[in-house]
Amino acid sequence: MRAVAGLARSLEGRTVAVLLLAVLLVHGGALSIYRRSAVAAADEAFATEVARQLVLAREAVLRRPPDARGTEAKALSSNHFEIGWDAQGPEHLAATTDPALRNLRDRLLSLEPILGPSLVLTLETPDEPLHRQDLRGTFLLPDGSALTFRSAHAPSLVQVAPWASLATAMAILVGGAAVVLMHRIAGPLRELTQATARIGHGTVVLVPEIGPDETRGIGRALNAMQERIHRLVEERTLAFAAVSHDLRTPIARLRLRLDRVEDVDERRAMAADLDEMQAMVEATLAYLRGDADPVTPQVTNVASVLIGIADASADAGRDVTYRGPGRALATVRPVTFRRALENLVDNGVRYGVRVRIALVIEAAALVVRIDDDGPGIAPEEVARAFEPFTRLEGSRNRNTGGTGLGLTIAKRAVEAEGGSLALSNRAEGGLRAEVRLSRTGPGT
Repeated sequence: MRAVAGLARSLEGRTVAVLLLAVLLVHGGALSIYRRSAVAAADEAFATEVARQLVLAREAVLRRPPDARGTEAKALSSNHFEIGWDAQGPEHLAATTDPALRNLRDRLLSLEPILGPSLVLTLETPDEPLHRQDLRGTFLLPDGSALTFRSAHAPSLVQVAPWASLATAMAILVGGAAVVLMHRIAGPLRELTQATARIGHGTVVLVPEIGPDETRGIGRALNAMQERIHRLVEERTLAFAAVSHDLRTPIARLRLRLDRVEDVDERRAMAADLDEMQAMVEATLAYLRGDADPVTPQVTNVASVLIGIADASADAGRDVTYRGPGRALATVRPVTFRRALENLVDNGVRYGVRVRIALVIEAAALVVRIDDDGPGIAPEEVARAFEPFTRLEGSRNRNTGGTGLGLTIAKRAVEAEGGSLALSNRAEGGLRAEVRLSRTGPGT
């Protein structure tokens, strides 16, 4: 169902639907026009032939004496058109013309008025089911007798089946060709969509320059745009990294000079400022490194990583605890993933007092929840919290420290492992950071 819904939303699916609908309408219209014209032509030919046969039969029968008219009528009959003579004409004219045959009757009389107003046409043959659609008729002769006839073919029964079958086959071929052609035209668009979906993940993605001129042009433009953007990002990244790296030297020199400061409080304040500057430099460098971690992902016990983070935080005097199983495997880059979790724990400790780490094993995923008891984040500010160098209003300000990169780095690191990171406010107060990862092997 999802595939069908996706096809219905796609350009290919909608174009194919329009093409098939157009073919169907044209085919149906052509069949309808053909049938109408064929029926009209057949009705006219049928009426002309019946009128001619009846006039010839009338003249031939009237030339015979009454006792020979029945024999003459039979002699005029054929397999498809039977002629009869009835001396008791008036008794058989009690019936009226079938309403469906009034137009045919009027046409017969317009062609041969000599048939007279007594002409009656019917399709009723209750005693002969096989001839239930045969045309029957009766009209009076000048001497009061009646001439009867039966045609083996009712009017308006046109054999359109052979032509309709051929036309339907042609419509199916045209529709199939349209579907195949549209699929081939949409192929380059699908490849273009898949290639553009990979753009922006650290490396230049070569977009295939295939298909019609329009898709080739889009591919060339995207490739050129990638080159320009990649070159610009590389230049700016190198500049930022150089500045951040060079800041380490003056920070180190300032630390050496702290020993010359005699005032203990002043020395402690200066050391705190230098620590913050050092943290800003390290965070900036980590952010600029982005996805450039050369370490190969490996099967890691996520529970062990969380236990280690909780123990290290507790040893540092922080109120951080862990609840969950002792073993839960996922394929990640251990160092990068641990740094992301540490950033989330540090963020919780910075804006709250207590942090609770929980690990839940689901059928196909591991869910890490890091809860704090801080003030939380306004719902409309959650998305902005992941933007780099962003500090939200309220408690997220300079007084709490930080560079505004912790959540950004954590989100990027988690997504690089194929997971997701989401923030939400807890009902009992505080913020929850939830990390979801695909499981590897048994949970415990």
